[in-house]
Amino acid sequence: MRILAATVAATLLALTASSAAFAGWSAPQSLTVPGEAVSEVAVDGHGDAALAWATRHNTSTGAIFRTSVHVTVRTAYGRVITRTVWSSKDARTDDISLVIGTGGVTIAWESATRAEEEAGAPTVRAAYGPLAGRWNPAHAIGRSSVPADYPPVRWVPHLAIAPDGDVLLVWSHWDGRYGKGEEEHGDAVAWRTPGRPFGAPRVLPDAPGGANARFDAGGTAYLYGYCSSSVLSAPAQTHRFVRAAVPTSGSILGFSLSLAGAGRGLASWISGECSFDAAAGNTPGRVYASILSAGRFSKPVAVSPPGSAIYQSTVVAVPGGGTISWELVGDAGAEAVSVQVGAGGQPGATHLITDEKVVVAADGGGDEVLGWPLGWPIYLPSLPHPGPVVRPAGGASDQSASGYEGKVAVAAPTGRAVASAWNTSPNFARPSSTIELSVWRP
Repeated sequence: MRILAATVAATLLALTASSAAFAGWSAPQSLTVPGEAVSEVAVDGHGDAALAWATRHNTSTGAIFRTSVHVTVRTAYGRVITRTVWSSKDARTDDISLVIGTGGVTIAWESATRAEEEAGAPTVRAAYGPLAGRWNPAHAIGRSSVPADYPPVRWVPHLAIAPDGDVLLVWSHWDGRYGKGEEEHGDAVAWRTPGRPFGAPRVLPDAPGGANARFDAGGTAYLYGYCSSSVLSAPAQTHRFVRAAVPTSGSILGFSLSLAGAGRGLASWISGECSFDAAAGNTPGRVYASILSAGRFSKPVAVSPPGSAIYQSTVVAVPGGGTISWELVGDAGAEAVSVQVGAGGQPGATHLITDEKVVVAADGGGDEVLGWPLGWPIYLPSLPHPGPVVRPAGGASDQSASGYEGKVAVAAPTGRAVASAWNTSPNFARPSSTIELSVWRP
Protein backbone atom coordinates (compact mmCIF):
# COMPACT_ATOMS: atom_id res chain seq x y z
CA MET A 1 0.00 0.00 0.00
CA ARG A 2 2.86 2.34 0.83
CA ILE A 3 4.44 1.52 -2.52
CA LEU A 4 1.17 2.33 -4.31
CA ALA A 5 0.79 5.62 -2.41
CA ALA A 6 4.37 6.57 -3.18
CA THR A 7 3.87 5.74 -6.84
CA VAL A 8 0.69 7.84 -7.04
CA ALA A 9 2.40 10.73 -5.26
CA ALA A 10 5.38 10.57 -7.60
CA THR A 11 3.08 10.49 -10.62
CA LEU A 12 1.12 13.50 -9.40
CA LEU A 13 4.34 15.35 -8.68
CA ALA A 14 5.61 14.60 -12.19
CA LEU A 15 2.36 15.74 -13.76
CA THR A 16 2.38 18.92 -11.69
CA ALA A 17 5.97 19.65 -12.62
CA SER A 18 5.21 18.95 -16.28
CA SER A 19 2.18 21.27 -16.20
CA ALA A 20 4.19 24.01 -14.52
CA ALA A 21 6.99 23.62 -17.04
CA PHE A 22 4.57 24.30 -19.88
CA ALA A 23 3.16 27.49 -18.35
CA GLY A 24 4.93 30.07 -20.50
CA TRP A 25 8.40 29.60 -21.98
CA SER A 26 10.22 26.39 -21.06
CA ALA A 27 13.78 26.51 -19.78
CA PRO A 28 16.16 26.61 -22.79
CA GLN A 29 17.50 23.19 -23.76
CA SER A 30 20.91 22.85 -25.44
CA LEU A 31 21.04 20.79 -28.64
CA THR A 32 24.09 19.94 -30.73
CA VAL A 33 23.76 20.86 -34.41
CA PRO A 34 27.10 20.06 -36.08
CA GLY A 35 28.27 21.73 -39.22
CA GLU A 36 25.54 24.19 -40.14
CA ALA A 37 22.98 26.52 -38.59
CA VAL A 38 19.42 25.29 -38.18
CA SER A 39 17.42 25.68 -41.38
CA GLU A 40 13.91 25.08 -40.03
CA VAL A 41 12.01 24.77 -36.77
CA ALA A 42 8.53 23.34 -36.26
CA VAL A 43 6.24 22.84 -33.24
CA ASP A 44 2.84 21.26 -32.64
CA GLY A 45 0.09 22.03 -30.16
CA HIS A 46 1.44 19.49 -27.65
CA GLY A 47 4.78 21.26 -27.40
CA ASP A 48 6.73 18.67 -29.41
CA ALA A 49 9.33 20.48 -31.53
CA ALA A 50 11.68 19.56 -34.37
CA LEU A 51 14.79 21.11 -35.93
CA ALA A 52 16.19 20.36 -39.38
CA TRP A 53 19.53 21.22 -40.96
CA ALA A 54 22.10 20.01 -43.48
CA THR A 55 25.84 19.48 -43.35
CA ARG A 56 27.70 20.28 -46.56
CA HIS A 57 31.32 19.61 -47.53
CA ASN A 58 33.04 20.35 -50.84
CA THR A 59 35.73 17.97 -52.01
CA SER A 60 39.23 19.21 -52.77
CA THR A 61 38.37 19.46 -56.47
CA GLY A 62 35.07 21.21 -55.82
CA ALA A 63 33.42 18.83 -58.29
CA ILE A 64 31.58 16.71 -55.71
CA PHE A 65 29.46 17.73 -52.73
CA ARG A 66 29.08 15.57 -49.64
CA THR A 67 25.77 16.33 -48.00
CA SER A 68 23.66 15.00 -45.13
CA VAL A 69 20.22 16.06 -43.92
CA HIS A 70 19.46 15.80 -40.20
CA VAL A 71 16.43 16.10 -37.91
CA THR A 72 16.35 16.56 -34.14
CA VAL A 73 13.09 15.99 -32.26
CA ARG A 74 12.57 17.35 -28.78
CA THR A 75 9.39 15.90 -27.26
CA ALA A 76 7.16 17.90 -24.95
CA TYR A 77 8.65 15.96 -22.03
CA GLY A 78 12.25 16.76 -22.85
CA ARG A 79 13.41 13.65 -24.73
CA VAL A 80 15.80 14.43 -27.60
CA ILE A 81 16.26 12.21 -30.66
CA THR A 82 18.62 13.12 -33.52
CA ARG A 83 18.77 11.22 -36.80
CA THR A 84 20.36 11.55 -40.23
CA VAL A 85 17.60 11.07 -42.79
CA TRP A 86 19.61 11.26 -46.03
CA SER A 87 23.20 11.43 -47.26
CA SER A 88 24.86 11.85 -50.63
CA LYS A 89 28.43 11.93 -51.92
CA ASP A 90 27.66 13.87 -55.08
CA ALA A 91 24.83 16.32 -54.40
CA ARG A 92 24.30 19.70 -52.83
CA THR A 93 21.29 20.16 -50.53
CA ASP A 94 19.32 23.30 -49.81
CA ASP A 95 15.86 24.74 -49.09
CA ILE A 96 14.61 22.54 -46.25
CA SER A 97 10.96 22.56 -45.15
CA LEU A 98 9.63 20.91 -41.98
CA VAL A 99 6.26 20.18 -40.31
CA ILE A 100 5.25 18.30 -37.16
CA GLY A 101 1.88 17.04 -35.98
CA THR A 102 -0.25 14.00 -35.03
CA GLY A 103 2.82 12.33 -33.55
CA GLY A 104 5.02 12.54 -36.62
CA VAL A 105 7.49 14.71 -38.54
CA THR A 106 7.82 15.32 -42.29
CA ILE A 107 10.79 17.00 -43.94
CA ALA A 108 11.37 17.97 -47.57
CA TRP A 109 14.32 19.53 -49.39
CA GLU A 110 15.96 20.05 -52.76
CA SER A 111 19.15 18.23 -53.77
CA ALA A 112 21.19 18.76 -56.91
CA THR A 113 24.18 17.08 -58.45
CA ARG A 114 26.51 19.21 -60.54
CA ALA A 115 24.61 18.20 -63.68
CA GLU A 116 21.24 18.97 -62.10
CA GLU A 117 22.48 22.38 -60.98
CA GLU A 118 23.66 23.23 -64.48
CA ALA A 119 20.31 22.12 -65.89
CA GLY A 120 18.36 24.09 -63.27
CA ALA A 121 16.37 20.98 -62.33
CA PRO A 122 17.09 19.85 -58.74
CA THR A 123 15.36 16.84 -57.20
CA VAL A 124 12.69 17.31 -54.53
CA ARG A 125 13.07 14.72 -51.75
CA ALA A 126 11.14 13.92 -48.58
CA ALA A 127 11.36 11.78 -45.46
CA TYR A 128 8.97 11.20 -42.58
CA GLY A 129 8.55 9.23 -39.39
CA PRO A 130 7.36 9.22 -35.77
CA LEU A 131 8.70 11.46 -33.03
CA ALA A 132 10.63 8.46 -31.70
CA GLY A 133 11.10 5.25 -33.64
CA ARG A 134 12.03 4.05 -37.09
CA TRP A 135 11.69 6.39 -40.05
CA ASN A 136 10.91 5.48 -43.64
CA PRO A 137 13.86 5.94 -46.03
CA ALA A 138 14.02 9.28 -47.83
CA HIS A 139 12.88 9.15 -51.43
CA ALA A 140 12.62 11.40 -54.48
CA ILE A 141 9.19 12.98 -55.06
CA GLY A 142 9.78 14.92 -58.28
CA ARG A 143 11.85 17.63 -59.93
CA SER A 144 11.81 21.36 -59.41
CA SER A 145 12.40 23.40 -62.54
CA VAL A 146 12.80 27.18 -62.73
CA PRO A 147 15.15 29.20 -64.98
CA ALA A 148 18.02 30.76 -63.04
CA ASP A 149 16.82 34.34 -63.58
CA TYR A 150 13.14 33.65 -62.99
CA PRO A 151 11.44 34.74 -60.72
CA PRO A 152 12.63 37.59 -58.41
CA VAL A 153 12.11 35.44 -55.31
CA ARG A 154 13.37 31.92 -54.61
CA TRP A 155 10.89 29.16 -55.34
CA VAL A 156 11.51 26.34 -52.92
CA PRO A 157 9.62 23.28 -51.62
CA HIS A 158 7.02 24.08 -48.98
CA LEU A 159 5.25 21.71 -46.56
CA ALA A 160 1.99 22.29 -44.71
CA ILE A 161 0.11 20.04 -42.28
CA ALA A 162 -3.65 19.82 -41.71
CA PRO A 163 -5.38 19.31 -38.35
CA ASP A 164 -6.00 15.63 -39.23
CA GLY A 165 -2.34 15.07 -40.15
CA ASP A 166 -2.60 15.25 -43.94
CA VAL A 167 0.63 16.72 -45.35
CA LEU A 168 0.88 18.79 -48.53
CA LEU A 169 4.15 19.33 -50.40
CA VAL A 170 4.29 22.00 -53.12
CA TRP A 171 7.20 23.07 -55.30
CA SER A 172 7.82 25.10 -58.46
CA HIS A 173 7.38 23.48 -61.82
CA TRP A 174 8.25 25.57 -64.87
CA ASP A 175 7.47 24.53 -68.42
CA GLY A 176 7.53 26.84 -71.43
CA ARG A 177 4.69 24.87 -73.00
CA TYR A 178 2.18 26.33 -70.55
CA GLY A 179 2.34 29.74 -72.19
CA LYS A 180 2.73 28.58 -75.82
CA GLY A 181 6.44 29.28 -75.74
CA GLU A 182 6.33 32.12 -73.20
CA GLU A 183 7.96 31.80 -69.80
CA GLU A 184 4.95 30.67 -67.81
CA HIS A 185 4.94 28.78 -64.57
CA GLY A 186 2.98 26.46 -62.35
CA ASP A 187 3.42 24.35 -59.27
CA ALA A 188 3.55 20.66 -58.54
CA VAL A 189 1.91 19.14 -55.46
CA ALA A 190 2.06 15.80 -53.66
CA TRP A 191 -0.04 14.65 -50.70
CA ARG A 192 0.36 12.09 -47.99
CA THR A 193 -1.93 10.91 -45.19
CA PRO A 194 -0.69 9.77 -41.74
CA GLY A 195 1.19 6.50 -41.98
CA ARG A 196 1.25 6.56 -45.77
CA PRO A 197 3.90 7.67 -48.30
CA PHE A 198 3.48 10.62 -50.65
CA GLY A 199 1.30 9.94 -53.64
CA ALA A 200 2.20 10.70 -57.23
CA PRO A 201 2.82 14.42 -57.87
CA ARG A 202 0.37 16.48 -59.90
CA VAL A 203 1.22 19.61 -61.86
CA LEU A 204 -1.08 22.63 -61.42
CA PRO A 205 -0.37 24.88 -64.41
CA ASP A 206 -2.84 27.53 -63.17
CA ALA A 207 -1.20 27.77 -59.73
CA PRO A 208 0.40 31.11 -58.77
CA GLY A 209 3.98 29.88 -59.14
CA GLY A 210 6.42 29.58 -56.25
CA ALA A 211 3.42 28.87 -54.06
CA ASN A 212 3.24 28.80 -50.30
CA ALA A 213 0.90 26.23 -48.73
CA ARG A 214 -1.36 26.75 -45.70
CA PHE A 215 -4.17 24.81 -44.02
CA ASP A 216 -7.00 26.43 -42.12
CA ALA A 217 -8.61 25.03 -38.97
CA GLY A 218 -11.21 23.18 -41.05
CA GLY A 219 -8.59 21.34 -43.10
CA THR A 220 -8.92 23.36 -46.31
CA ALA A 221 -5.59 23.89 -48.07
CA TYR A 222 -4.63 27.18 -49.76
CA LEU A 223 -1.90 27.93 -52.30
CA TYR A 224 -0.73 31.49 -52.97
CA GLY A 225 2.33 33.12 -54.52
CA TYR A 226 4.45 36.21 -53.88
CA CYS A 227 3.93 37.78 -57.31
CA SER A 228 0.33 36.71 -58.00
CA SER A 229 -3.14 37.43 -56.66
CA SER A 230 -4.32 33.97 -57.76
CA VAL A 231 -5.30 31.74 -54.82
CA LEU A 232 -6.17 28.04 -55.10
CA SER A 233 -7.97 26.05 -52.41
CA ALA A 234 -8.62 22.36 -51.80
CA PRO A 235 -11.50 21.46 -49.43
CA ALA A 236 -10.62 19.18 -46.54
CA GLN A 237 -9.60 15.63 -47.52
CA THR A 238 -10.40 16.16 -51.22
CA HIS A 239 -6.80 16.82 -52.34
CA ARG A 240 -8.27 18.64 -55.33
CA PHE A 241 -7.50 22.32 -55.93
CA VAL A 242 -9.94 24.82 -57.39
CA ARG A 243 -9.55 28.54 -57.91
CA ALA A 244 -10.72 30.64 -54.97
CA ALA A 245 -12.16 34.12 -55.45
CA VAL A 246 -9.23 36.28 -56.63
CA PRO A 247 -8.96 39.26 -54.23
CA THR A 248 -7.56 41.68 -56.84
CA SER A 249 -6.41 41.95 -60.42
CA GLY A 250 -3.42 43.52 -62.12
CA SER A 251 0.22 43.40 -61.11
CA ILE A 252 1.06 43.01 -57.42
CA LEU A 253 4.02 42.50 -55.15
CA GLY A 254 4.41 40.56 -51.92
CA PHE A 255 1.08 38.74 -51.72
CA SER A 256 0.66 36.92 -48.39
CA LEU A 257 -2.19 35.04 -46.72
CA SER A 258 -2.60 34.35 -43.00
CA LEU A 259 -5.36 32.05 -41.72
CA ALA A 260 -7.30 32.13 -38.44
CA GLY A 261 -10.17 29.65 -38.29
CA ALA A 262 -12.06 27.58 -40.84
CA GLY A 263 -12.37 29.59 -44.06
CA ARG A 264 -11.23 32.75 -42.30
CA GLY A 265 -8.09 34.82 -42.62
CA LEU A 266 -6.48 38.00 -43.88
CA ALA A 267 -4.60 38.66 -47.13
CA SER A 268 -2.31 41.60 -47.90
CA TRP A 269 -0.30 42.72 -50.92
CA ILE A 270 1.33 45.75 -52.48
CA SER A 271 -0.01 47.45 -55.59
CA GLY A 272 3.42 47.30 -57.17
CA GLU A 273 5.04 44.83 -59.50
CA CYS A 274 7.56 42.01 -59.36
CA SER A 275 10.51 42.59 -61.66
CA PHE A 276 12.41 39.83 -63.40
CA ASP A 277 15.29 42.22 -63.99
CA ALA A 278 17.61 42.17 -60.99
CA ALA A 279 19.11 45.51 -61.97
CA ALA A 280 15.73 47.24 -62.21
CA GLY A 281 14.30 45.78 -59.01
CA ASN A 282 10.68 45.52 -57.89
CA THR A 283 8.22 48.40 -58.18
CA PRO A 284 6.85 49.52 -54.77
CA GLY A 285 3.31 50.66 -54.10
CA ARG A 286 0.48 51.00 -51.62
CA VAL A 287 -0.48 48.21 -49.18
CA TYR A 288 -3.92 46.62 -49.60
CA ALA A 289 -5.85 44.07 -47.56
CA SER A 290 -8.79 41.71 -47.97
CA ILE A 291 -10.65 39.66 -45.36
CA LEU A 292 -11.20 35.96 -46.06
CA SER A 293 -14.57 34.86 -44.69
CA ALA A 294 -16.36 31.58 -45.43
CA GLY A 295 -13.71 30.94 -48.06
CA ARG A 296 -14.37 34.18 -49.97
CA PHE A 297 -12.31 37.37 -50.14
CA SER A 298 -13.84 40.76 -49.39
CA LYS A 299 -13.43 43.87 -51.52
CA PRO A 300 -9.83 45.13 -51.15
CA VAL A 301 -9.15 48.20 -49.01
CA ALA A 302 -6.02 50.35 -48.87
CA VAL A 303 -4.28 50.27 -45.49
CA SER A 304 -1.27 52.51 -46.18
CA PRO A 305 -1.45 56.24 -47.07
CA PRO A 306 -1.90 57.41 -50.68
CA GLY A 307 1.39 57.61 -52.52
CA SER A 308 3.06 54.99 -50.32
CA ALA A 309 6.16 53.32 -51.75
CA ILE A 310 6.24 50.01 -49.85
CA TYR A 311 8.37 47.06 -50.93
CA GLN A 312 7.38 44.41 -48.39
CA SER A 313 4.85 43.81 -45.64
CA THR A 314 3.83 41.25 -43.02
CA VAL A 315 0.28 40.03 -42.39
CA VAL A 316 -0.86 38.07 -39.33
CA ALA A 317 -4.49 37.00 -38.88
CA VAL A 318 -6.16 36.25 -35.56
CA PRO A 319 -9.84 35.53 -34.81
CA GLY A 320 -11.67 38.79 -35.47
CA GLY A 321 -9.13 40.45 -37.77
CA GLY A 322 -5.39 40.81 -37.82
CA THR A 323 -2.32 43.04 -38.13
CA ILE A 324 -0.47 44.27 -41.21
CA SER A 325 3.01 45.78 -40.80
CA TRP A 326 5.46 47.35 -43.20
CA GLU A 327 8.61 49.42 -43.38
CA LEU A 328 8.14 53.08 -44.25
CA VAL A 329 11.24 54.79 -45.64
CA GLY A 330 11.34 58.58 -45.37
CA ASP A 331 13.62 61.53 -44.72
CA ALA A 332 13.98 60.47 -41.09
CA GLY A 333 15.08 56.97 -42.11
CA ALA A 334 13.23 53.64 -41.96
CA GLU A 335 10.31 53.24 -39.56
CA ALA A 336 8.14 50.24 -38.74
CA VAL A 337 4.40 50.83 -39.10
CA SER A 338 1.41 48.60 -38.34
CA VAL A 339 -2.36 48.71 -38.81
CA GLN A 340 -5.08 46.68 -37.12
CA VAL A 341 -7.72 45.32 -39.49
CA GLY A 342 -11.12 44.43 -38.04
CA ALA A 343 -13.40 41.51 -38.86
CA GLY A 344 -15.26 43.67 -41.38
CA GLY A 345 -12.06 44.43 -43.29
CA GLN A 346 -11.75 48.09 -42.32
CA PRO A 347 -8.30 49.24 -41.14
CA GLY A 348 -7.74 51.26 -37.99
CA ALA A 349 -5.28 54.06 -37.44
CA THR A 350 -1.66 53.67 -38.55
CA HIS A 351 0.58 52.89 -35.57
CA LEU A 352 4.28 53.75 -35.46
CA ILE A 353 6.32 50.96 -33.87
CA THR A 354 8.67 52.38 -31.25
CA ASP A 355 9.95 49.19 -29.57
CA GLU A 356 11.34 47.81 -32.87
CA LYS A 357 9.17 44.67 -32.77
CA VAL A 358 6.03 43.91 -34.72
CA VAL A 359 3.55 41.03 -34.87
CA VAL A 360 5.21 38.43 -37.10
CA ALA A 361 3.11 35.29 -36.52
CA ALA A 362 0.21 33.76 -34.60
CA ASP A 363 -0.48 30.18 -33.58
CA GLY A 364 -3.75 28.35 -34.13
CA GLY A 365 -5.20 29.70 -30.91
CA GLY A 366 -4.59 33.37 -31.74
CA ASP A 367 -1.51 33.83 -29.54
CA GLU A 368 0.59 36.48 -31.30
CA VAL A 369 4.37 36.46 -31.69
CA LEU A 370 6.28 39.74 -31.76
CA GLY A 371 9.69 39.75 -33.39
CA TRP A 372 11.99 41.19 -36.06
CA PRO A 373 10.51 40.64 -39.52
CA LEU A 374 11.73 41.27 -43.04
CA GLY A 375 15.30 42.03 -42.01
CA TRP A 376 14.43 45.41 -40.52
CA PRO A 377 15.41 47.38 -38.61
CA ILE A 378 18.92 46.90 -39.99
CA TYR A 379 21.49 45.73 -37.44
CA LEU A 380 24.98 44.28 -37.39
CA PRO A 381 24.94 40.46 -37.50
CA SER A 382 27.54 40.32 -34.71
CA LEU A 383 25.12 41.92 -32.25
CA PRO A 384 22.62 39.46 -30.72
CA HIS A 385 19.08 40.76 -30.21
CA PRO A 386 16.43 39.64 -27.72
CA GLY A 387 14.24 36.72 -28.70
CA PRO A 388 10.53 36.72 -29.54
CA VAL A 389 7.68 37.87 -27.33
CA VAL A 390 4.38 36.00 -27.07
CA ARG A 391 1.20 38.02 -26.58
CA PRO A 392 -1.31 35.41 -25.35
CA ALA A 393 -4.85 35.43 -26.67
CA GLY A 394 -7.35 36.78 -24.19
CA GLY A 395 -5.34 39.78 -23.02
CA ALA A 396 -2.74 38.21 -20.71
CA SER A 397 0.60 40.00 -20.28
CA ASP A 398 3.35 39.65 -22.89
CA GLN A 399 5.85 36.86 -22.22
CA SER A 400 9.43 37.31 -23.46
CA ALA A 401 11.70 34.43 -24.37
CA SER A 402 14.98 34.29 -22.47
CA GLY A 403 17.12 33.73 -25.55
CA TYR A 404 18.18 35.66 -28.62
CA GLU A 405 16.61 36.26 -32.00
CA GLY A 406 16.70 33.15 -34.19
CA LYS A 407 14.26 30.77 -35.83
CA VAL A 408 10.64 30.91 -34.65
CA ALA A 409 7.79 28.49 -35.37
CA VAL A 410 4.14 28.46 -34.35
CA ALA A 411 1.67 25.60 -33.96
CA ALA A 412 -0.84 25.69 -36.77
CA PRO A 413 -3.58 25.56 -37.70
CA THR A 414 -5.28 24.64 -34.41
CA GLY A 415 -2.60 24.28 -31.71
CA ARG A 416 -1.35 26.78 -29.15
CA ALA A 417 2.45 26.69 -28.94
CA VAL A 418 5.49 28.67 -30.08
CA ALA A 419 9.08 27.44 -30.48
CA SER A 420 12.22 29.57 -30.59
CA ALA A 421 15.70 28.29 -31.48
CA TRP A 422 18.84 30.39 -31.47
CA ASN A 423 22.58 29.98 -31.74
CA THR A 424 24.65 30.32 -28.58
CA SER A 425 27.63 31.94 -30.25
CA PRO A 426 28.36 35.43 -28.84
CA ASN A 427 29.25 36.41 -32.40
CA PHE A 428 26.32 35.59 -34.69
CA ALA A 429 28.56 35.97 -37.73
CA ARG A 430 30.33 32.77 -36.63
CA PRO A 431 27.65 30.31 -35.43
CA SER A 432 28.58 27.60 -32.98
CA SER A 433 27.32 24.01 -33.11
CA THR A 434 25.12 24.48 -30.04
CA ILE A 435 21.50 25.55 -30.39
CA GLU A 436 19.19 26.55 -27.56
CA LEU A 437 15.51 25.62 -27.90
CA SER A 438 12.63 26.97 -25.84
CA VAL A 439 8.91 26.25 -26.26
CA TRP A 440 6.03 28.44 -25.13
CA ARG A 441 2.66 26.99 -24.14
CA PRO A 442 -0.30 28.67 -22.40
